[in-house]
Amino acid sequence: MAKGQGEIMSVSPPQSSIGRGASAAAVPVYYRCMAVVAIALLAVLPQARAGARDDTAAPRTNLQVTLWDSGVATEREALSQLLFSFQRANPDVIVCLEWKDQALQAEWVPRWCGDYRSYAPDLTVMSEQLAWEHRHELLALPEALARELRQACDPAVMRRLPGPARAIPWRVSTRALYYRPDLLSASELTAPVTLEELADRAEALADPPARYGLGLPRPLGGGEELLHALGRAQGSAQLEVDEPGPTLSDGSSDGSRGGRPDYETALELLVGLQSRGALQPETLTWSERELVELFAQGRLAMMIAPIEAARMLKDMEDAAAWAVAPLPMAPAGSGAVEVQQLVAFGDTDRQDAAVRLMRYIAEKESQRMLAMMPSVPAMRELTEELSAVSPWSAHVASLRAAEGVPLASWKRLRPLLGDALVYALSGRKTAREALSEAMAVAR
Repeated sequence: MAKGQGEIMSVSPPQSSIGRGASAAAVPVYYRCMAVVAIALLAVLPQARAGARDDTAAPRTNLQVTLWDSGVATEREALSQLLFSFQRANPDVIVCLEWKDQALQAEWVPRWCGDYRSYAPDLTVMSEQLAWEHRHELLALPEALARELRQACDPAVMRRLPGPARAIPWRVSTRALYYRPDLLSASELTAPVTLEELADRAEALADPPARYGLGLPRPLGGGEELLHALGRAQGSAQLEVDEPGPTLSDGSSDGSRGGRPDYETALELLVGLQSRGALQPETLTWSERELVELFAQGRLAMMIAPIEAARMLKDMEDAAAWAVAPLPMAPAGSGAVEVQQLVAFGDTDRQDAAVRLMRYIAEKESQRMLAMMPSVPAMRELTEELSAVSPWSAHVASLRAAEGVPLASWKRLRPLLGDALVYALSGRKTAREALSEAMAVAR
């Protein structure tokens, strides 16, 4: 397969990008079925060599699936094998798998829901924000499958799925505290449990310029999500804790509840850490991925990161010894959760095969494999199994009381939180002044 095949290289759909409306005769089979079918051919090759042939076999359905490549080869192989295992269990379905760059998801999903609908796959994975925005374009799950999901999955995960049930949990992430146990031990300190302890530990472990106490990602690089997570950890402000998020005319919720996060106290915490020399220099320029690399080099004592950081650290050679603990919280605080979702487009003409694949991914063993990526387990039974195993234990602790971003307002709120980080950390405004516009948008 040529390099770049299956990637979107221009605005107009390339010849190698196959959708539900494309002509099968116009495109070679090896463009349409890609990695999963290549593996499947290995399974049937012995029969072909033996001259085996079954002219009475039922016609097979080509199910188009697009997944998003994060750049991790082992993850890509594992997910390909997961879909191949479905194909082996459903021999009347050929899974035609296409990989696209993860960075293109926000560009291509709206196109598939609009003018490029005929080029859309049958199924894909969407961020929770995209799934919520385009929920009316998605296939509603059969009630029996929806009921099984509600019974099996953690309520915090179910609240992130567009309703009525239109998605299967794919990857679940919460934030936890990654830290250097050797540094804490040398200073006779333990992992922080409260936010006050977090600030004290960050200052105590900082030894600039060789080492900094805590990492802060920049706006549009994870900074807004960290501020939201810290706001949740601080507790809710102004609204009642159990007040649900807005309910729309179609009966769906935006997946949020629990009042407005205490962004002001969270931002004051970060400003205080900066003034105490605990944050890394040039705080507004580092992405989450770059902070993981800085942590692996031993130049960060602690960082608050999603569970994907564990995979990155395990893949790095010569990374400093690390451990992970639950995100420190105030007594009234809660965690922050994000759920990537497997969805099918509502106008697919392969609904039966699409639902079968979604049901397969919803099964316990499929969800277990996804958790090994790693991902926070979506199913309550799996969270119990992994609740004492690192790194899942720390992230599961945050899931038990987790809420997500308010999907109805997050696209407007997120850039305002980013601006607030810039204004407050640069000293141009106080935390309250910097957040004034964001508070008008926040619930």
